[in-house]
Amino acid sequence: MQGSWIRGAIAFMLIGSEADGAPAAAAPAPAMPLQTFVNHLEQERAASSDGLRSWRSGEEMELSAIGILGDAVAPRRTLGEALRLFARGFPVLQSNSRISLEVIGDEAHVCYRVLDPRIWSRRADAELTLGLIRGICDRYAVPNSAIQDLCFEHQSDRDLRVLAHHLGRTPRFGQDENRIVFSARVLANTLRAEAGGDDVMTLSKRLDEALTELRRQTPVAQRVHELILAQMERGLVNQCHIAAQLGMSERSLRRALAAEGQPFHEILEECRRVHGFALLVRSDRLFGEIALLLGYSDQTAFSRAFSRWYGASPRELRKMGAEEVSVIR
Repeated sequence: MQGSWIRGAIAFMLIGSEADGAPAAAAPAPAMPLQTFVNHLEQERAASSDGLRSWRSGEEMELSAIGILGDAVAPRRTLGEALRLFARGFPVLQSNSRISLEVIGDEAHVCYRVLDPRIWSRRADAELTLGLIRGICDRYAVPNSAIQDLCFEHQSDRDLRVLAHHLGRTPRFGQDENRIVFSARVLANTLRAEAGGDDVMTLSKRLDEALTELRRQTPVAQRVHELILAQMERGLVNQCHIAAQLGMSERSLRRALAAEGQPFHEILEECRRVHGFALLVRSDRLFGEIALLLGYSDQTAFSRAFSRWYGASPRELRKMGAEEVSVIR
């Protein structure tokens, strides 16, 4: 699996002078390893007694700090348009990650997840990103009373009553993904003030061009990795399904992966290996449930595969717990 990255002034703005080669304000920011960014945020969070530090950093962030994505999102007329564009364009800001917007009944769910299981812990990153989403909502006059749920994938590790007081909502922890839920009605809210600068169509075109160029530069194997990790827990992942999402036939996908020396079955096995380990040590799911989520026919096949990869049974791997960072390799 290739290294994950983040782009935009946001990374260098938050890390500051500690980042080598930080760009001048007027220059486009190069890519920074996502692990470096997440580690720095986690260290800053641990060193601070301010329970709102990470959240507020996101909530108060100028959209210009996230580069072309922020520029394209800023002038959108309604919140729904802004969030859908933010989700669609997120790959230009951060790789191996996913933002989604889904309307379920009268609720709008905005979810965020780093797909690369090796990047952990990421409490501060989750708080920063959901704070950024809340900041976008604030541009459209969304009150705290519209927030119906706030979830984090990490476990609670500190007194977050200050965040609960700030939002009027107590967060839930240990969830499948980071998620902020609010009334779907507010998706029709309009921008507080007229946006200046380039017109909406021009900015959207620039973002589309950036997404097209990103797809062109990203190896097919890496795109397959990300699609598998994004969908592994939502049903069986197969080559036909992945090919369709890439706009390719199965035959074309096989040829492209063969040219890169990474057949589909090897990519799927690697995704099962790292994601399965993360599920073992970061959740209390039953082994049989994990086996099904990973696409194994039964728990025996799952146990056999993990014993081969790690030299230990799933039960022994779960006991390792705190040693996870050094074990996922």
